[in-house]
Amino acid sequence: MGPRRLEIREEALPAPKAGEALVRGLASCVSQGTEMLLYKGEGPEPFDVSLGDTSVATYPRRYGYAWVGEVEEVGPGVAHPLGTRVFALAPHGDAHVLRASELKALPKAVPATRAVLAANLETAVTCAWDAEPNFGERCVVLGGGVVGTLVAWVLARSGTNVTLVERSATRRAAASALVPSARVITDAAPDGRADLVVEATGDPRVLDTAIAWAGFEARVVVASFYGARRAPVDLGNAFHRKRLTLRATQVSSLPPKLRPRWDMERRLDLVVDLLREERLDSLFGSPTDFDRAPQLYEELARQPDPSPAHTLLYR
Repeated sequence: MGPRRLEIREEALPAPKAGEALVRGLASCVSQGTEMLLYKGEGPEPFDVSLGDTSVATYPRRYGYAWVGEVEEVGPGVAHPLGTRVFALAPHGDAHVLRASELKALPKAVPATRAVLAANLETAVTCAWDAEPNFGERCVVLGGGVVGTLVAWVLARSGTNVTLVERSATRRAAASALVPSARVITDAAPDGRADLVVEATGDPRVLDTAIAWAGFEARVVVASFYGARRAPVDLGNAFHRKRLTLRATQVSSLPPKLRPRWDMERRLDLVVDLLREERLDSLFGSPTDFDRAPQLYEELARQPDPSPAHTLLYR
């Protein structure tokens, strides 16, 4: 409803029409990046998440993009059998009527509480594509939230030597469990030797640190969404002399070089396959029942050492 004002409301859902399905919620993931910016009143206005949202006011609004449910009723022309577990880029809620084209069927081997990572994992895969890692490169990831840790995991799978920098002990433990090959550290003086640096803290002030980690003609990739946050960045010293590349990565489009062969569906197929990894469960804190969502948001806004990912449960 406004900064730090969250309400759970009830509304009647229509019966699904042709091409639609009524899906009952199982779990959803709370975004500690974009979503918490909105909760704290730090999102830009107007806010467009490139998911069909064309509203011009930040509040009031529903939000969320990491939702897993089970098909309960279908309209004509829907191929999903009843009981199919699906992922959708849908707001938090215990049920939705959605177009069948918005639903991605999930294998039974992937639990709902892990499948909520699909959206963040799409972001991490896209970040790795934009970063263009090469086998054996030194890669530094700044920030051990869910996106930063998933980026570190994907980069490590590509054969790079990953260092993840994160001050939170809880998040460092989660990163070490998911990416045992990575060097996970609290902090260190930047050595200026990295081939690739990924900024994933959500804090624009860290861009100067990212530049300091980078070696000559290295790439600095910004995975963070800063919203309304602003900070000065020193582009007149090391950034200039080292001929660095500063690149934004964003999940709503694919890198140009992949577009002749890849589309969103193929990327999501890849993500669903990656979700079979059981070690991804190490990213989650204790789940929260949906009726306690307001308390969870308040806790995440003030908690100094949260787990990378938190889920809401619907039944």
